[in-house]
Amino acid sequence: MRHIALEIAYDGSGYSGWQTQDNAVTIQGVIEEKLSQIAQERLRLSVAGRTDARVHAVGQIASFKSSLTLSEHTLQRALNALLPMDIRINRVFEVCDKFHPRYSARGRWYRYLISNAPVPVPFLKSYALWVSRRLHTGLLNKYSERIIGSHDFTSFATLEEEEVAVRDVYQCKCTRWMDFVVLDIIANSFLRKMVRTIVGTFLELEKEGAHPERVGEILSGCSRSTAGTTASPLGLYLMKVYY
Repeated sequence: MRHIALEIAYDGSGYSGWQTQDNAVTIQGVIEEKLSQIAQERLRLSVAGRTDARVHAVGQIASFKSSLTLSEHTLQRALNALLPMDIRINRVFEVCDKFHPRYSARGRWYRYLISNAPVPVPFLKSYALWVSRRLHTGLLNKYSERIIGSHDFTSFATLEEEEVAVRDVYQCKCTRWMDFVVLDIIANSFLRKMVRTIVGTFLELEKEGAHPERVGEILSGCSRSTAGTTASPLGLYLMKVYY
């Protein structure tokens, strides 16, 4: 029995997220269908992070166990030949039996893309959040500094029952490139909607010109009501999973 991992890129704008659902088209469901067709057996994928509806990925990691005898290169070509063009297998590689895409991961890198042009770019409507006012990246970076470290992120997330909300944020930085503003955040793991709520909150604080201390107050409040809105999923990308 082999344990095989996939590095996957996908345009999530046309899907109801990663996880298989009844009566909905999902990334997991599409890949499992094609993978099972190749292997001639029903296969299930484990994944590093269950991205929400319309969220994209550059380096998602999933794995499965099978007696499949195809080489990694042949399997990659076969999957890409069957999958729609908005889902691509970047790499296929074997892993040890104890490997788990989620629990073996040491960190994850998410990127949030904002189009900061004065007029919305039609080609970016599914891939970036449009904000017309000129964003103050210096202030956004001061907010970003306040969430680096180990914190309870209850205020910035949608929690599952009895879920521990403490996460370790290793890096958080906001940069401008022409008419784009990009927020990159790396942490050991993320809560549901955590990155999008951080982005939505930071944008509201920046608009108000709020002092960076407000971020600390929101964190210490440990209540979703203290933070801002959740930003659109369309600008969110899972860039890389670290092992």
